[in-house]
Amino acid sequence: MKSGNTDSLCKNPLCLIVKVKAVAGKEAQLKKVLSAMLEPTRKEPGCITYQLYANEGDNTFYFYELWETQAHLDAHTKTEHYLQLVKDRVGLVDEGGELSRLSEVLV
Repeated sequence: MKSGNTDSLCKNPLCLIVKVKAVAGKEAQLKKVLSAMLEPTRKEPGCITYQLYANEGDNTFYFYELWETQAHLDAHTKTEHYLQLVKDRVGLVDEGGELSRLSEVLV
């Protein structure tokens, strides 16, 4: 499912999964902060997919991201909404920022 604003999928997109665990009792607040990232990020150049998932059994959230290039991802980390997320998540995150960069297995 394409949630970005690109007209064509690139051949080797940069794939990230970012894990963020909420402080106990702060799950709803963190969900709101993380959800605020979806709409503006999906409008960014180079964003192919930007989705948020929750494993509510252990209060963990996961971003699934596909970016056309590293430069697009770098630009994302300088946006107003990303910088706001960094501020707003203070006190809400027990464990966060665990980032996995994945490569597609081609057969």
